[in-house]
Amino acid sequence: MGRTPTGPEIARHFGFSDASSSYQHLRLLAQKGYLEIRRSGRKTPLAVRLTDLARNLLQISYPLLGSVPAGPLEEVMTNADKGIRTIEDLIPELKPGDYFLTVEGDSMIDAGLQPGDLVILRSGSTPNSGDICAVWVEGQGSTLKRVVTEADGTITLQPANPRYQPRTYSCEMVRIQGVLVASLSIKYPGR
Repeated sequence: MGRTPTGPEIARHFGFSDASSSYQHLRLLAQKGYLEIRRSGRKTPLAVRLTDLARNLLQISYPLLGSVPAGPLEEVMTNADKGIRTIEDLIPELKPGDYFLTVEGDSMIDAGLQPGDLVILRSGSTPNSGDICAVWVEGQGSTLKRVVTEADGTITLQPANPRYQPRTYSCEMVRIQGVLVASLSIKYPGR
């Protein structure tokens, strides 16, 4: 339409018998903070604008209702005030330049990283000894391991699965590609 509908048009659309009901509903929506109503004069049409509150309600969102215990039974309180619309809602620490990789292999399963999981890594960040990182080993390729800086200046790449052995390299051979920020396990039970 490109313009704010008139009171009679709103009344017809919603089946009100009188246009005054339309104006009453608009005023109530404005009082609740969903609309801003502007009128510059008695003979000029209304200018109605949605507020940020209303726009947030109209966006697609997945409700974050609270938590659920995976241990003993207990009462759970839900909170329907929060929702997840973007990846930033899910991972608020996300920064520009962070990137995703898919985990392949099982060398980090005891750290909770399963094949098929998505990991979020931060490039340009200096890891602390013991951080899980994506690393490039000169002449061998890339891997996802816990990076331990040894006292002699070498770097040990520590797996989180007893089936694999740690490997130690000179610091010149290892390039940190990114430090683990978060992981997302996307599994579909029963499939």
